[in-house]
Amino acid sequence: MAAIKRTEIVFLVLFFTIAGVACDGHALHTSWAQIDQLWKDESEAIARIRTTMHSLSKLNEVLKRYVASWEDLIGSSDSKARSGDPAAAFALLHHVSRGWKHVDQVLQETKGVLGDIEHLASRPDRELLPNTDDLIGASESLARLAHVYRLNTTELARGGLHATVDRERDSSYHTLSMSDLAHIGLVAVNKGFFGVAVEFLRAARSKADVHARVGLEGEGFGAEYTPERLEELISTAVRVHDHVLDMRGPRSLTHATAPRPFAKARARGSATLTPELSEVVVGTEFLKRHVNSTWMRNYRQLVELQQVERLCRGEDLRPVQVTSQLTCRYMAGNSAWLLLAPFKVEVLSLDPYITVVYEVMRPREAEEVKAKAGHLLHTPHNPAYGTNENGTQSGWTLKHTWLQDKDEPALQNVGFRLSQLIDVVVDDAASEPYMVTNYGMGGTYEAHRDTHGPARRPHSEKAGERLATLLTYVEAPRAGGRTVFPWVGVGVTPAEGATVIWWNLLASHEHDFLTRHAACPVLRGHKWIVNKWVGYKAQWKKHPCPVDPANKIRLPSA
Repeated sequence: MAAIKRTEIVFLVLFFTIAGVACDGHALHTSWAQIDQLWKDESEAIARIRTTMHSLSKLNEVLKRYVASWEDLIGSSDSKARSGDPAAAFALLHHVSRGWKHVDQVLQETKGVLGDIEHLASRPDRELLPNTDDLIGASESLARLAHVYRLNTTELARGGLHATVDRERDSSYHTLSMSDLAHIGLVAVNKGFFGVAVEFLRAARSKADVHARVGLEGEGFGAEYTPERLEELISTAVRVHDHVLDMRGPRSLTHATAPRPFAKARARGSATLTPELSEVVVGTEFLKRHVNSTWMRNYRQLVELQQVERLCRGEDLRPVQVTSQLTCRYMAGNSAWLLLAPFKVEVLSLDPYITVVYEVMRPREAEEVKAKAGHLLHTPHNPAYGTNENGTQSGWTLKHTWLQDKDEPALQNVGFRLSQLIDVVVDDAASEPYMVTNYGMGGTYEAHRDTHGPARRPHSEKAGERLATLLTYVEAPRAGGRTVFPWVGVGVTPAEGATVIWWNLLASHEHDFLTRHAACPVLRGHKWIVNKWVGYKAQWKKHPCPVDPANKIRLPSA
């Protein structure tokens, strides 16, 4: 009991260390488009600041000389005492006539800077500027990246957050400062990434040693972390980590630790992963367990989370007997229009039927969509998620907007091509508008289903339930960002211009549990997608209900 109380105190100490007084942020870290805009805005602001600094520095130098000339003129006596003194009068005339023209010249030059000062002072009224909440959100994103992709601790010590394969393609990468690493480590503790937190704090300690050896001064506006303070934080984080590992095991829905303790041997009888959590459950095995209320309540969410993370790291969880049946071929469906130029289609799963159709969107069309949607992005609200225990939104790191067919011809083109391939109606009257999404730092979306089911009403009563999902990659990240199906055991690596198609409903109109999917964190680069949800009501004549209520649609087909 005493150990638990000490741990609770530690949590409070760490929380107040990082939280301070936070106010609502703009969630800038959830959209790379807005972060890129911040880069541009900050560059322009710095240019104005440099001009202001130069002008004010010159003005300050001239004014100091002018004041010094006056002080030399009057000395310690009052200026009134020099009235009537011709020598003093001459010195006064000399002081003003020779000095003021220099002052006036610099003042005239500095007038232009007043506009820059006014422009800088009104910056918060024009732009979305990050604050404490934004910084905490960005820190959590980096901690999640380190956890999901198991980034090398040597990389963390150097400040790099890139996968080895990405480093081979791009040797230029940013290194995090000591205060950056320490702040991320403290946020990681409060967000439950206990193993990652220790690694970040140790990386900050290594940076502190480097600073001490080379005599680096300060870190901008970063918090001051002495080696002694960092040692205290590391010691505390290690104690918290090992206690949580002993009491709760290495993984839950709210925490993640390293597989082994940092400071001591694990106590006998400490928690470990149960067989129900360590084994892979996909396909028909998941459907069998779905009727087991105990398993669903106690294990489903954590098994899903672990399988999502494995798929994000590039694993395929299916046996070779399943993957050996998959194909990749050119398909035109029943469209005469596509016979001369069929699409290359890769079948990723037969049950449920998931395919990737390549080169659906052209590069020029992708640029048009991003240009149209970029300034319309906002943080989504999804009643299925809400807030987590810390009061911050959970479930995604992204921003989105909705575009209709009439808004963007490029989307009309994409919709027409796909409608020809799978024989569906995708115009706005028969389905929902296009949702254009831009992911941010470590951009992710937790596992979910696209159908609404009995608990939620469809967004469009006219379109009805979401029969199929057409997910098009407008821009693909350089690393990370896969779309994964944990209960199928497969993941899709984004390819620019490609569309992933899956069917959400059974013939009985019930949603297919196997189509639950998640977006993996974006490790490097930008990820833009367009979602089109095909409404059910306009399709039933084209795809009439079969006799078997468990039947599933398999389109596109050769």
